[in-house]
Amino acid sequence: MVYFVETLNEILDDNLISVLKFSKLVDIPANTLYNLKKYNPTIENALKIVDYFSSSLDYFERKTDTFKCAFEYKSDFYTCLRSEMRKQNITVIKICKDLNFSTTNFERWSKGMLPTYDNLIRISNYLDCSIDEILGRFYKTD
Repeated sequence: MVYFVETLNEILDDNLISVLKFSKLVDIPANTLYNLKKYNPTIENALKIVDYFSSSLDYFERKTDTFKCAFEYKSDFYTCLRSEMRKQNITVIKICKDLNFSTTNFERWSKGMLPTYDNLIRISNYLDCSIDEILGRFYKTD
């Protein structure tokens, strides 16, 4: 299940922020935010939103209770994905078969493209790992 929109709406309501005002704060067109009720965000827009609140995708998807956190990028999506797959001894063929992906997806990701938000969530759930960490976002340690 994808909880991103529900979590965003709850936070906006709790903070008495209108979608129109929020769109200006995060530099995302209001129509794009309104359409989140029908479609999930792009990863880029999702990151703008969670970064505005100093939060995480894991929080927005209800994989953690920790709302405020700080991140640093340590790697890219493809490197993190392959690392997690190696840890779990999962091959590209297996993940493609299990998630009904094409190997072409992996070729695109190896060249720097990101998956769709839905596929990112599916991958994270399949590997039972942090959404943020699979994107290369790791909690800052001081």
